[in-house]
Amino acid sequence: MTSQPLDPASVPETRTSSAREFQIACEQAVAECRALGYAPTAWIAMMRGPGGATAAARRLLRSGDVQSGFERLIRMGRRDLTIEQAVLAERWTDLFTDDERAAALWRLEQGGAR
Repeated sequence: MTSQPLDPASVPETRTSSAREFQIACEQAVAECRALGYAPTAWIAMMRGPGGATAAARRLLRSGDVQSGFERLIRMGRRDLTIEQAVLAERWTDLFTDDERAAALWRLEQGGAR
């Protein structure tokens, strides 16, 4: 089953503008991953679930585990495509708590991405 990129118009209007923009940015990152030969299927499914990419990022950060997709992106030298790096971006400060950003930083450090 091939996932199609999310149509920005399909992102529910009940989400904040930042959440819609974060969803679109995550979809763009997925497209870039695919161009590199990597399809992050678990992440795609998560971000299309309840709450979209913002809620999916929070679930990942709460899990405490470093995911195999994260490790793969780090090995590929593409830290910029990890959700952890996205959470730390100043652009998304209004979407994530200090604790969530601390968890993202911890995961990047654990993954050897400095």
